[in-house]
Amino acid sequence: MDDWDTLREPLSAACENPADEELVKRAVDAAELVASTAGEPPDELPDAAREWVETHGVPPEDLVELACRSMKTVANENDWWRERLQDLRYRLGDVAAP
Repeated sequence: MDDWDTLREPLSAACENPADEELVKRAVDAAELVASTAGEPPDELPDAAREWVETHGVPPEDLVELACRSMKTVANENDWWRERLQDLRYRLGDVAAP
């Protein structure tokens, strides 16, 4: 993932097809980058993701909203993902809150 637009692609794809496991995995990775660049990283952030975060600054507001919507769509589709996305959705919600 090179820039903000490359994060939009998997997030949008997961909104359109939340049952596709490969799309969901890519969307979760993208959403983690969005949350992390917005100041809400997970407890453990891989080195490659940390480097990406440090070089890209704060994400655009519409991207944060897309990440929130994408993760909500995935969580509503699948109980297994709902449990795993709870922390990420919480962190994205903190970012999106006014």
